[in-house]
Amino acid sequence: LAGVGCYPFVKGNPFSGLAACVSCHGAKGHGTPQLPRVAGQQPLYLENQLKQFNTRERNNDNAVMHSIAAKLTELEVKAVSSYLSTLE
Repeated sequence: LAGVGCYPFVKGNPFSGLAACVSCHGAKGHGTPQLPRVAGQQPLYLENQLKQFNTRERNNDNAVMHSIAAKLTELEVKAVSSYLSTLE
């Protein structure tokens, strides 16, 4: 899944209008002073966060992550979470 996961991270999904994660979280997933580091996190933690953004259980993002998470398929959630866990 890691190879598949790099695609949504780097390219997004033009068919669903999904923005690339890299556009906000940076090329290595290290984030910024305003945005969290996603590189090296546990895959299950990342999956849960994305699901919580989608359902609005987590809403500290001014709806930005909700709009992203809502466009992710279940496979994309698993793939990008797996990929991000491999980044240092």
